[in-house]
Amino acid sequence: MTENSGSSGSSFLRRWSRRTALGFKLFGLFSFELLVANLEQARIVLGRPSEIRPRWVRFETHLQTASARTILGTLISLTPGTLTCDLEGNTLLIHALNATSDEEAVARIRQRFESLLARMESA
Repeated sequence: MTENSGSSGSSFLRRWSRRTALGFKLFGLFSFELLVANLEQARIVLGRPSEIRPRWVRFETHLQTASARTILGTLISLTPGTLTCDLEGNTLLIHALNATSDEEAVARIRQRFESLLARMESA
């Protein structure tokens, strides 16, 4: 084995371990978001229907790869109360059952899911 191939092997292992750690962090974050969203949906269903604020949101993602954008759309769709209806280029069309504003919905997605996926892309 040459010195060069050993270096690329350790580089691969470092990238793999970083991505694996970030994947576990994403799993934990998604599990928490799933719990919170389920509780919020239960509150909406058991509460007053007049409190529901459905909204269509266009979300312009900064993710570079199609696979990361697809994962983002899937995470959004798996979260109760939200559904990704279309993904065209970098734009996702999302239906949110209860969002106070487009900006609030976009900020929440960007802060929770997109930022971690972007770190995984660059790892």
